[in-house]
Amino acid sequence: MEWTVPTFPHDVRDDPSIEVIDDAFLTRHELGRLRTFSRPDRYLRGAVHDAEGRLVVSSQKLSVPHHPWVAADPARARVNNRAELLQGRWMYGGHWVQHFGHFIVETITTLWPTGQEPVGLVFHKYLHGPVTQERWMLRLLELAGYGALPVEIVGGARARRVEQLVVPSRSVVANGWGHPQAREVWERVVSPFRGGGPRRVFLTRSAFNDAQRRAGSRRARSSPERDRAMDGAFRAAGFDVVAPETLALEDQLRLVADAEVVAGGSGSALHLTAFAPAGTRVVEIGDERNPAHPVGMQRVIDHLGGHPHRFLRGDLSTADLQRRIADLDD
Repeated sequence: MEWTVPTFPHDVRDDPSIEVIDDAFLTRHELGRLRTFSRPDRYLRGAVHDAEGRLVVSSQKLSVPHHPWVAADPARARVNNRAELLQGRWMYGGHWVQHFGHFIVETITTLWPTGQEPVGLVFHKYLHGPVTQERWMLRLLELAGYGALPVEIVGGARARRVEQLVVPSRSVVANGWGHPQAREVWERVVSPFRGGGPRRVFLTRSAFNDAQRRAGSRRARSSPERDRAMDGAFRAAGFDVVAPETLALEDQLRLVADAEVVAGGSGSALHLTAFAPAGTRVVEIGDERNPAHPVGMQRVIDHLGGHPHRFLRGDLSTADLQRRIADLDD
């Protein structure tokens, strides 16, 4: 199989834009189910509206076909003039997606504009669960150029008003396509960590899968025997075998900052290749959840990064996978 830079899963259907909204109104976050037999079967609300209640369309999360969630904000909202007012010029960062890989690919990349000088960042909550602002999230914002700014996240309890709001369009549409502005954000984040990193890295999920099995979770995506075989095969092929979830964010960035080849299973850990240099080769290995095709988000990342990509099917036998790993340089 040849190394090829992947295409986007879907044709690009938007252009980057920036709108500045005076007296902006951010509606509350809301989730619900749609009465339908196919995806999308759930709706997501929470967007930016102007002082007259008109929807700022670019503030919505755009979904590709078969995505479970669809934005369903009204074209005109009733503005609550008693909602808390955020004073000054703020920037809207879209959704605060707390999943590691999606935070890298979707959340920080919405903060692509430079020179806007906001006094704070405001986001909408995404999906269920309590909102958290973990150290790695705030550190990524800092590395993207927004350190020390207050972060407001609009959830289901209260709407917000903003004196002036910069609303960038999304530079990545999940599993769909992306724009060069996303790559510019990733470069801002990783640039302090270039120099001296490993050249060939395998992002093992052995420890992650072991922890999931001990916890009784179904998130483990391979057997212990398969994990050990993959670790051994990549180690024999000259790769540093590293569990990224055991490292601080800065050390995870160093792992890929100078890499010539990065390998890993489909999913969040491999999304670290967003920070890999142009030309880095990426090996994606399918798993029990996604055995036959590379995931759409990885295709978006590798297209934007100019990364030659090779996909190894997850339904191959362990022996076949080991042989293909040994022959990666052919």
